[in-house]
Amino acid sequence: MVKKYTLPELGYEVEIGKVARQADGAVWFKHGGTVVLSTVVSAASSEFPGFLPLTVDYREYSSAAGKIPGGFYKREGKPSDREVLTGRLIDRAIRPIFPHRFFDQVQALSTVYSVDKEHTPYTLALLATSLALSVSDIPFLAPVAAVEVGRIDGKWVINPTYIEGKNSDVRLIVAGTAEGLCMVEGTADQISETEMVDALFLAHDMIKKIVAWQLEIQREIGKEKKPINTALDWDVWEKRALDFLTEERAMRLFVEDKALRSQALDELNQLFIAHAHEVEPELEISDKYLMYILDHAIKIRITDLVFKLKHRVDNRANTEVRPISIEVGLLPFTHGSSLFTRGQTQALTSVTFGSGQDEQRLESIMDTEAEDGSFMLHYNFPPFSVGEVRPMRGTGRREVGHGHLAASSFKYMLPNKEQFPYTIRIVTDILESNGSSSMATVCGSTMAMMQGGVPIKKMVGGVAMGLLKSSHDEFIVLTDISGFEDNFGLMDFKVTGTTDGITAIQLDIKDKTGLSRQVFVSALNQAKEGRLHILSCMRECMSEPSKTMSELVPRVVSMKIDKEKIGAVIGTGGKTIREIIEKTKVQSIDIEDDGIVKIFGASSQAIDAAIAWIKVLVGQIDVGAEFKGPIKRIAEFGLFVELVPGQDGLVHVSNIPREKQRTFQNDYKVGDIVAVKVVDYDDATGRIRLRLLEQ
Repeated sequence: MVKKYTLPELGYEVEIGKVARQADGAVWFKHGGTVVLSTVVSAASSEFPGFLPLTVDYREYSSAAGKIPGGFYKREGKPSDREVLTGRLIDRAIRPIFPHRFFDQVQALSTVYSVDKEHTPYTLALLATSLALSVSDIPFLAPVAAVEVGRIDGKWVINPTYIEGKNSDVRLIVAGTAEGLCMVEGTADQISETEMVDALFLAHDMIKKIVAWQLEIQREIGKEKKPINTALDWDVWEKRALDFLTEERAMRLFVEDKALRSQALDELNQLFIAHAHEVEPELEISDKYLMYILDHAIKIRITDLVFKLKHRVDNRANTEVRPISIEVGLLPFTHGSSLFTRGQTQALTSVTFGSGQDEQRLESIMDTEAEDGSFMLHYNFPPFSVGEVRPMRGTGRREVGHGHLAASSFKYMLPNKEQFPYTIRIVTDILESNGSSSMATVCGSTMAMMQGGVPIKKMVGGVAMGLLKSSHDEFIVLTDISGFEDNFGLMDFKVTGTTDGITAIQLDIKDKTGLSRQVFVSALNQAKEGRLHILSCMRECMSEPSKTMSELVPRVVSMKIDKEKIGAVIGTGGKTIREIIEKTKVQSIDIEDDGIVKIFGASSQAIDAAIAWIKVLVGQIDVGAEFKGPIKRIAEFGLFVELVPGQDGLVHVSNIPREKQRTFQNDYKVGDIVAVKVVDYDDATGRIRLRLLEQ
C-alpha cells in the first residue's frame, strides 16, 4: 500500500511503499522539483566486526539536472567530492543513534533523481535516510532531522533556497534528534560564538518539528524493530570488565606519550582476554568481543578518573593546548611552505600558485556553470603518521572530509581575483598524528600562504574540542583533544576562525540524549580561548603575509580590453592566443568575460611582448610604443612593417632616416627585421603610422 505524507510548513512530500519495496526501508522524498530516493538494508554480520558496519552512500545523476556527464566516459563514475561529503554528513548524523550493541551490516543509499535548482538535495537525503530507518525493522533509536541555516541581510533563514544560500554569509547544516543536536557542518564570515549558538538552537526548534512528523509516520506504518541477538550476556561481561579495570590498571593509560599509552592499552587487552578465559574456560567467542567490552569499560573508568584527578590522561589541564612549534619556508623550491607541530600532531604544508588554466573545473547538478575552483586544499594522511602499515589506494573519505573542512575555513578570508589573480593549491601531508590533524592543516595552510605572499584578510587558526560526562551528569570541556580523548569522549567539536570570529565549524556528538545550550556556550567560549592562543603562537612566527613572492612564482599582469575585441585576441579555434603564448614564451593568458586579460609569465620581457601584441590586436596602441618586426611589403611611398602577426603599420618615406629616403627601396628588403616607433594611430580606420628607428 502506498502512503503519502506532507509537511506543509517546509513543503516536504513523502511517498512510502511505491518504489524499492524489497529494501528494508525506502522513502521517496520530494521538495519542490527536487526528488531523492533513500533506501536502507541490513544483513547479519558473518563475524563480530568490533564496530557498527554502517555504509552510507549518496549519488547524484547528471540526468537529474538534464545533463549528460562530461568527458569521454558518458556515465557516472567514482563519487565526486560533493557526493563523498554528503555521504559523510549523513553517516555522522545517524551513526550515534544506533544501539551500541547492534552490529549488523547496514547500507544506506540516497540517490538524487531530480533537482529544480532551488531546493538542494543534501539535507533531504539525510531526512529520507532517517525516515527509511525509522519505518524499517532495523534497530534505530530515534528519528534524526536536519535543516540548513543561512543569514541573509542580517536575518536568520531556515532552509534558504540555493540562490539565497550563495548570498548568505553563514551556511550551516544542523542535524539532531528531539533531545539535542548530533551533527553540525558549515562556514561563516567571522560570526561570534553567541551568534553561532543562536543559529544552532534556532535550527533545533525546527528539527524538533520534523522529528515529530517522522514519529507520526513511524507510529502509523513503522515495522516492529527486530531483536538484537548476540553471542554473550552483555550486562554480565560489561560488569566483569569494569571490575577487572581497577583504578590502578586504568592509571597505566595516564601517560603523555601516545606510543607508551598504546603499549599499555595492548597489555590491558591481553590481560583481560586471559582473565576472561580464566573466568570461563569454555568461552567460545572472538577476542574482538572482549576487546570491545573492555574499550567500553575504559571509557567509563578513564572519564571518572579525569574528574577525580582533575587532569587529563596526558597530564594537561582541561583548557591547555599542547606545545606548538612552527617553521616556514623550509621547502626551497615551493612557492610557500610551513611545518606546523602541535604535540604529536605534525602537518607539512606547501602552496603553489598557477594561472586560470590551473583552476579545477567542478561540475554541479545545482549550477549551469562550473563552480569556482581557483582555491584547492588537499589533505593527505599517510599510514606512517600513526605508525601503521596499510596499502595506499587513493584518496579516502577521511582525506576528502578533512580537506573540505580546512578549505572552507578560508572561504571568506581569501583575497579576490583582482587583488590576487593566481589559482592557489595547498597540499598538506600529516607526518605525525595524535588528534586534530585537520586543525593543524588549517594553521599550517595559513602560515604557508602568508610565507608565499597571499594577502589573506586575516590569519585563521583552528582547535578541536572534546567533552566528558561523569556518572553524576557533570560535564568537562576539553581543549585540543588528542586521538585517545576523541575515542572515549562524547564530542568532537572543530572550530576555526580569526581573532574576530568563527569561519568554519564541524561538530559530531556521540551522546544519544543531546547536549544543553549551556554546554554549547561553554564549549564555544573555551574554543575561542584556545584559538586565540594558537593564533598568538602563529603570529610569533609570522604576523603578516610576505611582501614579496618567490622568484619561482609566475608573474602576472592584468589589462582591460573591450569585450567586443575578445574574439580578436582568441582567434578562430583559439589559434591567435596560442600563437601569442608560443611566440612570446609567456606561461598562459586568461581572458574573463568582462574583458579582463591576465598574462602569466616567468619574465617581464615575455609579458611585455604579449601585452604589446594584445594591444595591437584590440586597437589599444600607444603613441611612442616601439616594436621590432619584419618588413612585409615595400611600396614607392614607404615600408609596411608587421608589428604582430596579422597587423602591419606604414613607415612613410618621410619617416625614414633622411640619408636613406631616396634609396630605401634598395637599402631594405622584404623580411628584414627593423625597429619602429608608433607616431599615430587612427581609431576609425585602424591605420598605424610608424617611424623607422636608426639601427
